[in-house]
Amino acid sequence: MFRPLGASVPRRHRRTFEAPVRRRSYDAGMSMRCALAFVALVPLAACGGREPAVEEARPTVVSVAAARTDELRDVASVSGTIVPSSVADLTIYAPEAAEILELPKKPDDPVQIGDVLVRFDIASLNQELAALELEVLDAQSRFDRAQSELTRQADLFARGIASRNAHEDAKLAQATAESALGAARNRLDTARAGQTRSVIRATFSGVVAGLWHAERDTVRPDPSDPIIRIIDPSRVQVSVQLPIVQLARVVPGQTATVRAIAGAVDEEATVASKAQLIDPAAPTGEVRLNFVQPATLPLDTPVSVSILLDRRAEAVIVPTQAVIRDEAGTWVMVAGEDGIARRRAIRQGLVAGQLTQIADGLSDGERVIISTPADIVDGEAIAIAR
Repeated sequence: MFRPLGASVPRRHRRTFEAPVRRRSYDAGMSMRCALAFVALVPLAACGGREPAVEEARPTVVSVAAARTDELRDVASVSGTIVPSSVADLTIYAPEAAEILELPKKPDDPVQIGDVLVRFDIASLNQELAALELEVLDAQSRFDRAQSELTRQADLFARGIASRNAHEDAKLAQATAESALGAARNRLDTARAGQTRSVIRATFSGVVAGLWHAERDTVRPDPSDPIIRIIDPSRVQVSVQLPIVQLARVVPGQTATVRAIAGAVDEEATVASKAQLIDPAAPTGEVRLNFVQPATLPLDTPVSVSILLDRRAEAVIVPTQAVIRDEAGTWVMVAGEDGIARRRAIRQGLVAGQLTQIADGLSDGERVIISTPADIVDGEAIAIAR
């Protein structure tokens, strides 16, 4: 039934309208109290009613190596080749511009000591000899005239016809002519001795290993213009090229081992010589080695060579990567038995590749950190990796 706005509701009908309202109010109040109670309980449930604990720092895991006492050897390992000995390898070049008059040997011919290898016609030498021979003839003629004049003046002076001054002048002229003749003869003898440059003879027995010219060829005094090469195949050496840094540490007499690339036996050798560097920018230099026993390897055999540059007996050795050098000095990080890393100043000795001698500051058996030791702080807690 329709009632005007603001009209009162009969009492019998009020329960119908008010009951739902009270129920909703009760439900809303209960919901609010439950929500507040839940919010209040969440922190207690999450934290258990205690403050959060502080996590302790974990030690740094490191790799270590124990210092050991052993012999430390610094070895230069390089490849090389079997070559003729330097004293049994002769390559002939022209002493100056010349023509080859005689070249009797052919490739692979045997050669004996004293054999003629090449005879040159050196035009400048021939011209010099001809001029000196004329000079001697002229000096001889002047001497003969001076000698005759002295004899005549001596006779006149003895008879009282010539003056003493004239006699003395004749003596001086004769002495001067004699001195000039002697000097001319010496120059001629020297030039004739120099003729030996035009004939080259073998100084050892061997074979012809190379021939680049023939008779009547014109040759020049140039390292790029060889004429003939003689070697003795029975006398060989090992030739290697070493980097300049290692070459500076090589001295004659150092021991070495030589092995053919395809072989299995080491042969003992010693350093015989090393090249004197002319070009300072050269990256390498040659080293020659002599075999201790007669060589069994033929010429041109490729070999591997190990030259002992230095060695230290009873040396305290650690991996090179454990050693740090900075403005404060040279040091290592020692892994203590108490799990603490400690910086230790040391004195470095011989360095041989991956190993370094500790001359002072470290004892046999002490452990040094090898995994980035520069990143470890003195006094830091560490754990050793297994």
